[in-house]
Parts: sequence; C-alpha cells; structure tokens
Amino acid sequence: MNMVNKLGVLISTAYETTENAMTIEVDYAEKVLDGLIHDESIFSMVYKPSDPKNWFEDKAILETNPLAQLIEENFDDIKKIRDRAVESPSERSNYMTKHLNIFIDGDVTEQFVSIDDLQKGKLKEDQIDWKGKEVYIGVDMSMTTDNTSISMVHYDPVQDAFFNKSWAFLPVDRAKEKTKTERVDYFYMKEKGWAHFCGEGVIDYRYVEDFVMSLPQKYGVIIKGIGYDRHNAVSSANRWAQEGNIETTIVGQNGNVLHSTNKKIKEAILRKEWFYDENDLLEINFKNVRVVYDSNMKSFLNKKKSIGKIDMVVSLLNATNLWVTDIELGDVSSAYESRGLVSF
Repeated sequence: MNMVNKLGVLISTAYETTENAMTIEVDYAEKVLDGLIHDESIFSMVYKPSDPKNWFEDKAILETNPLAQLIEENFDDIKKIRDRAVESPSERSNYMTKHLNIFIDGDVTEQFVSIDDLQKGKLKEDQIDWKGKEVYIGVDMSMTTDNTSISMVHYDPVQDAFFNKSWAFLPVDRAKEKTKTERVDYFYMKEKGWAHFCGEGVIDYRYVEDFVMSLPQKYGVIIKGIGYDRHNAVSSANRWAQEGNIETTIVGQNGNVLHSTNKKIKEAILRKEWFYDENDLLEINFKNVRVVYDSNMKSFLNKKKSIGKIDMVVSLLNATNLWVTDIELGDVSSAYESRGLVSF
C-alpha cells in the first residue's frame, strides 16, 4: 500500500458459483466500461457471451474466445467440446465456465436489458410534463437498514410508451458504509435528488410514506394506485389506503405474476418507448439486475443472484405491473393491440 503507482492484475475464468470475489470485480469493470462509474485507474478486458441463455450457439464461442475467430483449429476444438456438453449435461458446467466465462450457480442468469438500449430513453428532468398525468406508484420496501425505493410510472396509450421516475431511500448512518462497500457514491446521488437519506440507523418509513402522498402536490400527478411487495410494506400500504384514500395492490414477486411485465418493459425499451428522468443510480440498478427462468421458462428478477442493489428496478416493475394489468383487461387502449409483439 506504500508503493507509488501500485498495480494489481486479476486474471480469471468463471466459476461454478456466483459467490466469489471475481464476480464483484467483473461487475465493477463492466460499470466502468458502460460509463456508469468513472474510474480512470482501471483497465479491463472482458470476454463473455451477449446471450448466456443461448450458450450452445457458435456466436457464444466467438464472443468469448477471440482466437477462435482467427484460428480455425481453435474454433473446431471448442465446438467439439460444446457438442459433448449439449449431449451430456454433466459436462455443461465445465464447458460454460471454462470456455464461455459464464458464472453459474444452479441457474443460468442473464442481464435484464443492456445499458445502451436503456439509455436511449433517458430524458432531462424538465422534459417530462407530469402535471395532470395518471400514474401508478411502485414500492419496494426493504428491511430497516437497507435501500427502499419508490417509482411512479405513467403510460401513454397514444404513444404506446411508458414514462417513469424513481428514488432510493436509505438511513443516513449507512450512507458512508454503503458508498464504500457497494462502490456507489450515495452522497452524489443525494445531491442529484436520486437518493434520500431518512432515518439514522434505520429507514424512517413515515418519511417514505409522506413522500408518496406528497407526489400529487409536488408533480401534479393523479395516483391511480400503489403496487407493492408485501414484505415490509403492509403497514405503509394500510396508511396509504386509510389516510391517502389510495388503492393498494400486492404484487407477487414470481414468474407467474411478473413475466408479462418483464417482457413488456423489455419490449418497450427495445422499441424506444420507455422513457425515464436522468438517473445514474437507476441505471446502476438496471446494470445489477439478473434474470432467471423457472421451469416454465417464465422470467423473474432474482435479488440473490443480482450483483448489487436492484430495488429501484423492482419498484418500477411493481408500478408497471398495474399498468400491464389494465392493458390486458382493456381498461386502457393500447397500440399493442394492432401492432403485434416482439418475441424473445
């Protein structure tokens, strides 16, 4: 540590576990590469497939083995190993970790959306006129010492587009520690208005509840309802219903409930019909998200397998789920009814 210009070099393939130091380093390096974190002291070279779910394709070999693009013999050798892995499940883990750099831990996970696609919908704060807009509020209440998030989402059936804004909440006494351990500057996020410090050692739930009920006055929005995960949020939901006269709905956090919402958000982002107020913390949350599939190939966000905090994305999902329900029930008209859907 006393050396000037000290240098460390980390070289690794993947492992059959996502709980290791290298996943943390790779995730941080990718955030630097994506421009989400500014760090001129790090140089990274990461070879990984763009679509881990399709690990059996030739494209995955070429993306993760650059010499295979130049030397035909290398490509043919890896294809033979791949073909054995396809036919013999017992060999898949070794192939996926050693030849494709896919960290696995029971399930193959994938990033929800690319940051490049997401950022095509980034808008300056004054570009969205919230006044008079109907919104659903999404809530992801945490344990008292962790991050909580609130999001509001408006759906415009004429443009067939979603507009959203998100905030994170954390105890002030935890901000310094979380800035260090998560490598996210929460003090900067607070300055920009993307994070709020409330409570000392624990989250001040009343602050969060008051924040939600202040949104109509501050932004001129009309709250149609609140979607929430029942963990840690039942008391707050009761207050919103009783004092704010706001309808609250529990949103189940599983593939059966959220698969169509995940799909709708992903489609909207790819169609450039998903817009959000500029928010670096939200982008980091999106980068952290890992999606897994259940036995019926329905996708859901997995907090345990995600790399870092994803509470802002979860709150967006909870709000958007209520809009998706309205669209499916015909409570709002949607251009999707006549334009068809993109399949993944």
